[in-house]
Amino acid sequence: MNAVFGSGKRLWAFAAALATKLLERLASNATFTIACAALIGAGLLQLTRPVDDALGAWRAQVLQREATGSVVVVELDTRSLRAIGEWPWPREIFARAVDNLRQAGAKMVAFDVDFSARSTPGDDEALRRAFAGYQGSVVLPSFVQRNGVEENSPLASLSADSLIASVNVPIDSDGRARRYNRGFERDGEYRASMASLLAGEPYGATGQFLIDYGVRARDIERLGFIDVLNGAFAAADLRDKTVLIGATALELGDEFSTPVQPAMPGVYVHALAYESLAQGRALVGVNPNVMLGLALVVFWLLWPRQASADMRAVLVRHGLVLLLALLTPIAAQAVWPVSIDAGLLLLAQALCIVATVQRELAYRAAELSRQREAHLTHIAFHDPETELPNRRALLANLEQLLSRAGERKAVVIAVGVDRFVTLRSAIGHAHSNRLMAALAERLQQEFRIQAHDLSTSILGGVALIENEAALLAVLGARRRDGFQMSVEVEGQSIDVAMRVGAAFSEGPADSAEALVAKAMRALYHARERNHRYAIFDSAVIADPKLQLALVSDIGRGIAQGDFALVYQAKADARNGCVVGAEALLRWTHPVHGAIPPDSFVPTAEKTGAIVELTRWALLRAIEDQALLRAGGDEVVISVNVSARALTDGTFCAEAIERITRAGASLCLEITETAIIEDPPAAIEAIAKFREAGVRISIDDYGAGLSSLGYLKQIHADELKLDKGLISELQTNARDRLILKSTIELAHGLNMSVVSEGVEDEATRALVVALGCDYVQGYLVSRPLALEDFARLCTRSRPEGHGSPEPGDFIAMRRARQ
Repeated sequence: MNAVFGSGKRLWAFAAALATKLLERLASNATFTIACAALIGAGLLQLTRPVDDALGAWRAQVLQREATGSVVVVELDTRSLRAIGEWPWPREIFARAVDNLRQAGAKMVAFDVDFSARSTPGDDEALRRAFAGYQGSVVLPSFVQRNGVEENSPLASLSADSLIASVNVPIDSDGRARRYNRGFERDGEYRASMASLLAGEPYGATGQFLIDYGVRARDIERLGFIDVLNGAFAAADLRDKTVLIGATALELGDEFSTPVQPAMPGVYVHALAYESLAQGRALVGVNPNVMLGLALVVFWLLWPRQASADMRAVLVRHGLVLLLALLTPIAAQAVWPVSIDAGLLLLAQALCIVATVQRELAYRAAELSRQREAHLTHIAFHDPETELPNRRALLANLEQLLSRAGERKAVVIAVGVDRFVTLRSAIGHAHSNRLMAALAERLQQEFRIQAHDLSTSILGGVALIENEAALLAVLGARRRDGFQMSVEVEGQSIDVAMRVGAAFSEGPADSAEALVAKAMRALYHARERNHRYAIFDSAVIADPKLQLALVSDIGRGIAQGDFALVYQAKADARNGCVVGAEALLRWTHPVHGAIPPDSFVPTAEKTGAIVELTRWALLRAIEDQALLRAGGDEVVISVNVSARALTDGTFCAEAIERITRAGASLCLEITETAIIEDPPAAIEAIAKFREAGVRISIDDYGAGLSSLGYLKQIHADELKLDKGLISELQTNARDRLILKSTIELAHGLNMSVVSEGVEDEATRALVVALGCDYVQGYLVSRPLALEDFARLCTRSRPEGHGSPEPGDFIAMRRARQ
């Protein structure tokens, strides 16, 4: 007793010391604290359950064992279903089978078949007599419904001479059946499980155990129900054995997902649970708190103590721990019915490995950083080919000059070499790099500034000057020799012609980046004007940002009628009848002439002018559709809506009001990029449009990384396939496969499909064969003015009644205005 007491005291002392050291480390090491908390949290929340389940399935595959042979499964299989007829079978069939089993000497017959509903009186009576003749050796199933309230039990007349057992199988969170009930109490009544009753477990046993899936299900003896019914079996094979009757046919749907088999008939789950009990292999798990404690010990022992470690020793140590964590549960389960979950141990080891690698990498990174700091600084501020200070270095120097300029001015000079590409092709890359380095040295002597490598053929420098006159004097002096300079490279003299751009600081508001940009623009201006040098002057050198000023003309263009809509027809893919059209913008600028949409639409989208453009296009489409209707053409007009317009609540409300008031039949074409910018707002706007009866089309599907997620969220009416999916359709079988699956997906989502870019009959025939509904492209029509499009509609109508003449359309439009 004293020895035991002494051992207990030593154990408590060790635990106390370990806890003390653990708390000290927690307080001093944030990484250790976080990792320890993660380990404890994973243990308490059972986050390693998927790993434990996978290891359990692996152990079942490794520790295979034979079945006892004391149970025989009678399968309600497909062959029996075909032979006997449509399910459910008359109960007289089961009565005959029970009689045959009794005559064969089967010790017990258990059913995994529902007998809770009444059949015909004669069949129920025949089955009752068969059960009564077996003297309590028949087991019938009961099962509790998923709501946990209702229980399906056999008919009282059938259960009077039978035993009742539960066939409910617990299902884990991942949908697999691993555990099994011994029994349970319900409303004061004990109900044994099927396997527990068949294995002779003590009455009143409750709780759960893990099924030993190492028992090979294929070794369990089996018979087809039709063979039992017809007596086509050897009676000796069933004498003194337990018979378990249940469904194995897929049609009956009694299957469970198990760790060793994706779909196992329920009757075999009960059979394996029976085998686990009969062989003393009803597995029990180790207390999770014990495993958490072991994991903390492993965590403590493996956690790195030093900044740098002997990685070979670390690998050996972790390898041994990994082997123990994997092999110990196998050895224990092979000897005892115990299932040891090693997931937490592996997590503890993984955290320690990560920490070890992190510390080692941090240590090595610090060493490398100390060794290479000067070298990296040099690389960061120098061009790798010319070894000259680069643009970053120039900006840093310029910022310093600007900070201490005072009354003086900072000047940035950009020197460009003429015909540099030709020169480099003649002397080679290596020599051209040496040329730029030599040229930089000469410029430093000429301008008294350090030269920097701004780009491939441009050198730059910065300086502080009292006034501009000094620099202008130098530039004027160089002007006399045409900015020519002779540079010697590898013993060869090379004449170089240069141009210079310069920019002076105007005040504190000037930034380094802005000054460099001005000097570069001055250099480009000198090249465009064929001058040898240029000083930046905002009045002379245009700002590239002024190109955006073209957007301001959009409003004037709308007011002055410079914009127009043309319509590209969309036709039924099978009969060629025109069913709709896509409205396309055209702009005829009073100064610049015809401007393609690719030139002004992207800029309008960036600046927000696209909303006004879309509003104009929508209203004009409504007017034009009314004119078409007046001429007898009922077609759906599609209007492209940008991301900016789609997420503009005012625009959406106005569009819905105008479309509804006019009774227009419009379809709004929206690209995925329009949705990606603000998915919630875009999806909400789309829902409002559809609620108002406006059709929605997903445009340019397949042009980029088309997402199935957006197809799921967007309830669209139409899917427009980008012409990139169509262009190689005749020669590329992969494209045809992709297109076919896309069309089937769209149809499954109740969307019609339009193929863009259909330009020939062969392509049209292909997309029709693949299931496409409509086509659009040059095969149908090029973009047409309203009058020409109306004629196209007339020609495509089977009845052929006419539309108004062009003059009539113009008169009708003026009347509406």
